[in-house]
Amino acid sequence: MTKSCCFRDCEVGDSATLRLAITPPPAGEPVTVWAHESCFNGARDPAVEPDDPRNHGRVPSESRCAFCGDALPLIGKHPYVFDVGTAYPPQRFWAHIDCLHGAVGPGVVEQLKKAPPMKY
Repeated sequence: MTKSCCFRDCEVGDSATLRLAITPPPAGEPVTVWAHESCFNGARDPAVEPDDPRNHGRVPSESRCAFCGDALPLIGKHPYVFDVGTAYPPQRFWAHIDCLHGAVGPGVVEQLKKAPPMKY
């Protein structure tokens, strides 16, 4: 089965192998998509590091958007959180809603908008 890359500007022809589990705000069910590592690294700001695993479960105050590098809003639109890879714990990044929607393809945006609320 060929896994398509989720990034809008992908020009790589082979199957994507990097797993991204994107959780829509404020608490939607994660949507799993696939990407090429080169597409992910090309779309993100290289200065933004993933969260320290000890901070998983909350939005650390020092977190930045993985795509633009700007601070996350503390009030207003809650950011997307996404886990990259399958290692435990995975690398966790954050993204402004508009930045993520601009980076991924329209099909992924639709999946994110239709994600049901997380069941507790």
